[in-house]
Amino acid sequence: MKLDASKPIDLRSLVPEIPNTGYVTHSFDSYPSKMIPHMARFLIQQVSKPGQTILDPLCGSGSTLIEASLTGRNAIGIDINPLATLLAKAKTSTYDVSVLKHQLPEILQLLKNSKRGCSYEFPNCNFWFTPATLRKLGIIKIALAEYLPTNDSLYALFWQALLSMIVRQCSRADTRGPKPFISKKARQKRKGKHFDPFKFFDKKACQWISAVEEYQSELKRVGQVPTIEVTRGDARMLSGLIARQVDAIVTSPPYLSAQDYYRSSKLQLFILGQFSPSYLRDWSRSVIGSDRLLADVSLLEMRLPNADAEAIKERIARCSPKKACVFAKYIVDMTLVLSEISKVLIKDGKCAVVLGNNLVERVPIPTAELIAQLASQMGLDLKSTYKDKVRDRHVPVTRNGHSGVVEEEYLMIFQRTNSQVGSAGFVESLEGLEAVTPCLEGRNSTSAAR
Repeated sequence: MKLDASKPIDLRSLVPEIPNTGYVTHSFDSYPSKMIPHMARFLIQQVSKPGQTILDPLCGSGSTLIEASLTGRNAIGIDINPLATLLAKAKTSTYDVSVLKHQLPEILQLLKNSKRGCSYEFPNCNFWFTPATLRKLGIIKIALAEYLPTNDSLYALFWQALLSMIVRQCSRADTRGPKPFISKKARQKRKGKHFDPFKFFDKKACQWISAVEEYQSELKRVGQVPTIEVTRGDARMLSGLIARQVDAIVTSPPYLSAQDYYRSSKLQLFILGQFSPSYLRDWSRSVIGSDRLLADVSLLEMRLPNADAEAIKERIARCSPKKACVFAKYIVDMTLVLSEISKVLIKDGKCAVVLGNNLVERVPIPTAELIAQLASQMGLDLKSTYKDKVRDRHVPVTRNGHSGVVEEEYLMIFQRTNSQVGSAGFVESLEGLEAVTPCLEGRNSTSAAR
């Protein structure tokens, strides 16, 4: 399936009412490959009407959810990354701003007077942080837990999310890209400096409170405040997570090997202390698009659902069996996601998917075309395609000719038809395949529960 690339668009001119990419609570974070608000709003307007419910099954930090709410749509966001769902909830919740303004000086005073913090022992903690920085981050974590009662979950969530977003600023890591690494430039610029978490916390809090005020002011223009639901879950198990069908879907799946969401999130998650390092390592191997896989004979031997994908797998395998497994796993994962999307989307409902092409072992991967083919097999007919040039969505800093950097994205709009064509047999054939067994077991158990 050859995509029509004759429709290059300038999203900023198409959605001129959005002043910049960091307006309202979009400014909270620099989550990897975050969808810019102009794109989210453009696609939402293409596939839905006010009052309808939008689903983003791979919602990241919530760009689609924010724009859905500001255009009068209800929204459901799902993501497997606990940091993503924490941020998405914080960015789309509504607060009493006077409470936030009252809490901030009390928290800062508590930090000033406190000498007790948690002790961090995660891998390489002293490589990434100075002892003084770790001690102060631990004080913030303990102070927030003691200051905010357990029944005050909304505001606890806000402050925890804020803590997560000062972690990288306080580390020795280069702040230019999503993956933490200590570059020569960062080593020269940050060597011998102490980055005080308390000061970063204060400054970031003032910025966030201002952004919340702006967001809630924009929401008032909509009238009735839309419903936003955010759930941590797996897009490969959608039908077990959503109790009803949705009117439309807008999403940008992870790109093949282009982002390492574990590395991009690990320091923040370690500091929050809600998950053990071993749990997070296991989680990293289950993320769609992850290259944290061992070579798996079953993935190499299995027949992928279309001839183009199979030919690409075989070509990659000549250079790297492991990378061929990564590619095959991505195709399997996206087949499961599209199968689930087809189940939860209403008949004739529209689905917008954003993807870009990239390279694996110098083999060009027409990712968008492959996904369009898979979608067609799932009863999702491609109706239109647009092309957008990537400017900067917190993609990796180019290092040693990094092959995963995406320069252009395809915005594909599908419409659900009556039936899935040739998908059921392939999905059923995955039973027993070790690389996807946890995913299939989750699908089966949630289906049984329903």
